[in-house]
Amino acid sequence: MRHTSSRVTVIALVVISVVSSVVALYFDALVLPTHPEPLETPGWSSVVTGLAMVIPGALLMWRLDWHPIAFVLLFFGTLWVLDAPASASLNYAWYFDRDAPWGPAAFWYYSRLGSILILPVQLLLILFPDGRFPRGWRRVVGIASIVCGFGMPFSFIFAPGHILAVDEPGRLAELEAFDPGILAIELPTEVWLFILRNSPNLMLLGLVLALVVAISRRFGADAELRAQLRWLVWSGAVFIGATFLYPYLPQAAVDVLLGLTIALVAGAVIIAVTRYRLYDIDRLLSWTVVYGVLIVAAITVDVLLVLFVGGVLDDRVAMLIAVIAVTIAYAPLREKLFALAARAVYGKRSDPYGLVSALGDRLARSTDTEGRIEDLARTIAEAFASPYVRVEIDRHDAEPIAAEVGTRGREITRVPIEYEGVQIGRIEMQPGRRPVVSPRDQRLLEDLVRLAAAALRNAELNRELQGIRESLVRAREESRSRLRRDLHDELGPLLAGVKLRLETSRNLMERAPERAGEVLDAAIAEQSEVIVAIRRIVHELRPPALDDLGLTRAIEQLTDRVDGAGCAVRVEADVAHPLPAAAEVAAFRIASEGLTNARRHSGAREVVVSLRSSDGTLRVEIADDGRGIDRSATPGLGLRSMRERAEELGGTFTVDSGPDRGTVLVATLPIAPATAPTPAASAPTPEPEPKPQEQLA
Repeated sequence: MRHTSSRVTVIALVVISVVSSVVALYFDALVLPTHPEPLETPGWSSVVTGLAMVIPGALLMWRLDWHPIAFVLLFFGTLWVLDAPASASLNYAWYFDRDAPWGPAAFWYYSRLGSILILPVQLLLILFPDGRFPRGWRRVVGIASIVCGFGMPFSFIFAPGHILAVDEPGRLAELEAFDPGILAIELPTEVWLFILRNSPNLMLLGLVLALVVAISRRFGADAELRAQLRWLVWSGAVFIGATFLYPYLPQAAVDVLLGLTIALVAGAVIIAVTRYRLYDIDRLLSWTVVYGVLIVAAITVDVLLVLFVGGVLDDRVAMLIAVIAVTIAYAPLREKLFALAARAVYGKRSDPYGLVSALGDRLARSTDTEGRIEDLARTIAEAFASPYVRVEIDRHDAEPIAAEVGTRGREITRVPIEYEGVQIGRIEMQPGRRPVVSPRDQRLLEDLVRLAAAALRNAELNRELQGIRESLVRAREESRSRLRRDLHDELGPLLAGVKLRLETSRNLMERAPERAGEVLDAAIAEQSEVIVAIRRIVHELRPPALDDLGLTRAIEQLTDRVDGAGCAVRVEADVAHPLPAAAEVAAFRIASEGLTNARRHSGAREVVVSLRSSDGTLRVEIADDGRGIDRSATPGLGLRSMRERAEELGGTFTVDSGPDRGTVLVATLPIAPATAPTPAASAPTPEPEPKPQEQLA
């Protein structure tokens, strides 16, 4: 029921404001052509000020019920709009009909009750943003501010008419013609003059106190609240500063400046609501403000065109033809203005082809991932008028990379970035003034993401391919260096020793045959060491068991070294032979490292090694029932080595483990021409240079 009453109030006050605006503009149209500087302020000035408060106030109150900020804006905005027909009709009565029956009422409302229209500035400064009176000393200061603010309304409402004319003798004729003399309180003239002359100072003091309350709210507040208050404090300071100019300006200028500065305070509330998403109606309010301003501007231009043409041409037929011609010529410009307004509210989503084409051009100009994710973020922000967009791309070999546009807010929508069914990143975006809800918007977002996903994935593949090439070059050079070191530092001395012993044996053959035989035995022993070293080097290049036994039997041979030591090992194989040499070596090394880890660290009772080949991939799985791996633990050299071996071939490596639930290591290796674009498919994959592994013995 309470919600219904607030909405009924909104409808009633909006209707009153619209009707009052029309009446005020009607009287202005009657008076201003002949009296461009009327007795009182033209009605349009109060209409602008009032609507600047009524529109946001009505939207807030419709959404937030009887929220104090909404009520202040709507109620005092309506009073400002009612002030417009009062001043406009008073001007008409003064110039054309001083006996008009509405004259006294219009005069009393405009000249006396109108003094209350400054109060909303103080109330907004004190109550913003939650609508509650502050606590502690701020509450005392706030109450004092409001009391000071009622000083001027009291003096203007209750002072007798002749007292008002003492300091403004020029208004005596107006007072005699229209002042109804109601609610006047008879006090000594000196008392009334003291009150009237000091009421502006009292009003200024009340404004300063209200500004102090608003400024003090910023201390200890979070960054968002400080940002919201910044605009209101600034507008309040401008309003107070403008009051110092009033004594030096004509009354008409004072009235206009007063209305504009009050509208500025209301505008600060609008900015706080729309930019910082206060009250969660920012999209609706910003849409209304943009289109409201545009419609008023369009109507104003239309009226000015008609008046201009009508003033130039006296003949009605010629004037009608000219008006039609000017309207037709002006129509394209008006359509462009509305298109710009739609873009400001909704973004560029109304031209999906243009967006996709522009994104394609941007992606074509960028060659790296960083530039492309920034292009995608900017395009989405422009497309949906989103104040914040973040695009993040995952990387296998590094931390995710991200690009941001705008300032992050509270309401975030997350959209995955997928390529060929695999998520490669994500988009975080703050909904624009109109959220992405329609099927057309969803399709547009999907098209943009799909286009960018392919480009981003290609950029990542190029980067990964370059990294693989560099790692292959490093591995090759490291392997060559290691082989040179083994040959030079190990085999070289052994072979030199054998040669030296053979020469010594030859020299001793005739003089000391027995000694020559001993030297030959030593040479034979050293030669055996040479053979062992050569076998070790060959094994590191490619395990001979792979050629002698095949992958399955070679791994079974490995398990023999683990099986029986309190741990049962089982090999399950379903592998189509032959396998690529690189895949065989990688699978063997991964299985060897996995078994070593299980034996050393897991405390498992059973280990199962599973080999499965299907759909162009070889799946190597090592599962144990041991103590598992803590997720917070840093991966050791063994796990990193297995991951590197899998990813070198364009495969994947995963670890599924937890305390007391065992460990499952899974490596997936490509063994056929890949159907999906992977680093392995981008260039021929040479057999990887093996890394030294500690052999099970």
